[in-house]
Amino acid sequence: MTVIIRMLVLITLIVGLNAEYSLAHLLTISICAPERLYRNPAAYLAIADSAELLERSFPAAQITHNARSSQVRIVLPDVSANRDHCIPGPSARPYFCTTVPDPSYHWLSTKRDGIITLKLDAVSPEGVAAGLYALLQEKLGFRFYHPRESIVPFLTSWPLPNRFSFTGDPRFEKRGFHLHTQHPIELTEQLMNPLAPDAFEEVKTYIDWLARNGQNTFQFFLLREVDRKTWPPHARRIVEYAQKRGIRCGIQISLSMIQQQAFQTITLLRPYPSYLRQVDNSLAWLFQAPWDYVSLDVTLGEHLPFLDKLLPDVQMHIEQQVEKRYGARLMYATHVICSKDGEKVRRPKLPNSGIMIHTVMCYSASEASAPVYGNKNQTFMLDAAIAESKRRETWYWPESSYWVGFDSSVPLLLLPYLDTRWTDIATMAKLGVSGHLTFSSGWEWGYWLVDWSIARWSWQLKDNGKVRLTAPLSRFAELCNDLELQKLMEKALALQNSFLKEKELLQFMSALTPFSELPHPFDRPFQPEPGFSYGWLLNEASPTEASQSLIRPIADLEKYATQMGGVVSLLEKRIGCLRELKQIGDLQFSLLMEFERGLRVTALRASHRALTLRSIFAKRQEHAGKTNHSTVSEPLLAKARQIRRQAQTIVQCQEGIYRYPVDQVARRRQSMTAYPFGYLYPASNLYFWEREEEQVRHERFDALFMNLWDMRRTLGLESLFFN
Repeated sequence: MTVIIRMLVLITLIVGLNAEYSLAHLLTISICAPERLYRNPAAYLAIADSAELLERSFPAAQITHNARSSQVRIVLPDVSANRDHCIPGPSARPYFCTTVPDPSYHWLSTKRDGIITLKLDAVSPEGVAAGLYALLQEKLGFRFYHPRESIVPFLTSWPLPNRFSFTGDPRFEKRGFHLHTQHPIELTEQLMNPLAPDAFEEVKTYIDWLARNGQNTFQFFLLREVDRKTWPPHARRIVEYAQKRGIRCGIQISLSMIQQQAFQTITLLRPYPSYLRQVDNSLAWLFQAPWDYVSLDVTLGEHLPFLDKLLPDVQMHIEQQVEKRYGARLMYATHVICSKDGEKVRRPKLPNSGIMIHTVMCYSASEASAPVYGNKNQTFMLDAAIAESKRRETWYWPESSYWVGFDSSVPLLLLPYLDTRWTDIATMAKLGVSGHLTFSSGWEWGYWLVDWSIARWSWQLKDNGKVRLTAPLSRFAELCNDLELQKLMEKALALQNSFLKEKELLQFMSALTPFSELPHPFDRPFQPEPGFSYGWLLNEASPTEASQSLIRPIADLEKYATQMGGVVSLLEKRIGCLRELKQIGDLQFSLLMEFERGLRVTALRASHRALTLRSIFAKRQEHAGKTNHSTVSEPLLAKARQIRRQAQTIVQCQEGIYRYPVDQVARRRQSMTAYPFGYLYPASNLYFWEREEEQVRHERFDALFMNLWDMRRTLGLESLFFN
């Protein structure tokens, strides 16, 4: 009995000593902030969110607020919302430009008496929020790459040097995203319909993603079928939450656009009550939510007339009312479709109205060749940015994906988006444009990397006074931290720039839009496409013309498929090796395989397209020789079908990692947009691939063959009379 008692005493002493040892070595982190800072929503929400994220990252640590003693102290400044700390100041420009708080920040880490102190210098609550999130993402290894997913590092000790400085300055005063909700993307229904499942929470999660990535501007396109009674309170709730997070909220409307279910300020062929009265009624309804700005589209539709010359007084009235009556900012939305007369880029009517300079697809504003919407390039948009940034508030408004039949719907993973957006950010920052608003049309198939990279590139960072350099794939490098993978992705990007852009294979890799297959003069150009129709190629072209049209593209497609296939195989092998060596976790493995699958499908797409083009050429020869199609063309189409089935397996695998429900983003469903399906539905069954096979088989190259689109809702002609 005595022995047992002694053993129990000994165990108690050991446990007590271990407990004392554990407490002594428990990492303690304290966020120290003055009381006034907690009263500001932008700062408070960032502090609370950062504390929760630190608790997840340091599960064995103690995270406290304003503790008297701790091993790591994160000291925040005593700042308040103050107009004296806005950028730009009133004298910074000779024209009216809305001011925003200066979010610049500077961290200084020191160590004294065994205590590490990280002191933040900032002049606004928004600067405190930006600084906190930058500490997590730029220094501690958090990765806020997607609204629904983040990499949270598992840390057991404080990983940063005792002494360092770290600075962040915004490249643009307004930094943010336009969600193109005319397309059935991830958040379209949640933004338009308060009754959609978890509608507000889903939008709130996206707003949080913007805040975590140092963005301060958010906009989406309003659709005409929103419920006029239930939507305004929903919109007000969204705007008010965004503003609490330090994010200015905007809405895009049209003057009277008929296409794609755009919200119309006036009904064009119903002039009673007067157009001006219709404008007043529309704005009064719209401003039940406290929008910070409204962007205005004055086209009747793409390749349709501009209404600014037809209704100049109506446009001017909108601009005046938004500014004078509602105290918001009017931003004029431009198009890459050039005006037939006068200036290539239309301008707003009033000098206080701002302008958004648009570019499309994976082409920059400065490159010499950008065959979009019938243009040679988009340099006229760069010219407009240079001119307008000297006389009015100017935002750059480029795309990070295009959808329809160009990228994720095919699907294609087009890495040149990273290249061109990175280049344009440097160009526009040098020009001094005040804003960068990214036009986003979906995040799956790796396109979240483009949005996340843009958000990060909108800041210039310095480590110990030295500028941190970036590159088109610098954010990808942070996901893998492996030099071999980085080099392989750089090779994949170089291949796509060479073959898809320089050799112009995008005109074959992307799918034709419905309008491209309409008879002249309705066959208006949108995305890159061949300078001939496939019907002409099959039935009308001479043998020489057919050969000249197809030989080089087919050879280039096959060469690209072979070379990209080789890169993808090496990617897959290296990713598997890293996982086997446990150098990447499950989440990183999933992210890297998403890119591997995206690039593999893109390589298969090139092989498939080469075969369908070969089958057209074969059909010509079969017609000329009056031989059976089973001789050459059908075997080629059978090979194309086999490749499509290979790609279909990859698509099904990819659907398993979609961040939003597959039924929502990749299946047929009701929608407030012009499209009765989610934006990834065409990718789900490789619709464009199969259609191209069947077009050759049935020799049908018109817009009505295997039609996917609801042309009535897309065109929206009834909206000329009814709203």
